[in-house]
Amino acid sequence: MSRRGSRGIVLLDLVIAMALLSLLIFMVLPYVAPGTSPSRLGAYAADVAALFKSDRTAAARTGREVATRIDLVAKKIASGSSRRAVSLPSDVTLDLIASDACRLPEGQFAVIFAADGRTCGAVLSLAKASLVWRIRINWLTGFVDVVPPQSG
Repeated sequence: MSRRGSRGIVLLDLVIAMALLSLLIFMVLPYVAPGTSPSRLGAYAADVAALFKSDRTAAARTGREVATRIDLVAKKIASGSSRRAVSLPSDVTLDLIASDACRLPEGQFAVIFAADGRTCGAVLSLAKASLVWRIRINWLTGFVDVVPPQSG
């Protein structure tokens, strides 16, 4: 067989292999779970905690109150010291436990960090199915920590 003919066979083999691979991918794709993965949910919790920490630091640095706004309906947490915001996808549940000091007019909420570190205190929960990540803000110190889902 000539060299030219063997190149054509190799090309045909490659096309057939790619067709089989794409068919396999299209058969498996519907079984891949859509939505937010457990690791992405943890990343959202870390992003929200980092936003709170940066607002706490900004309040201490500037000597003025900084309010981190929480919109439960839109599932959005917006920084009071920068334009940064974290928007959660629709399959993630956002819950808030906070004192009345965190309540703003129109039913909105904000964690307000004072220059001395105090805040109204709150616990935010980010959940999908049975996985619940909690972000706790201490009312006295303004300390922000992330509590991962309980195993078991």
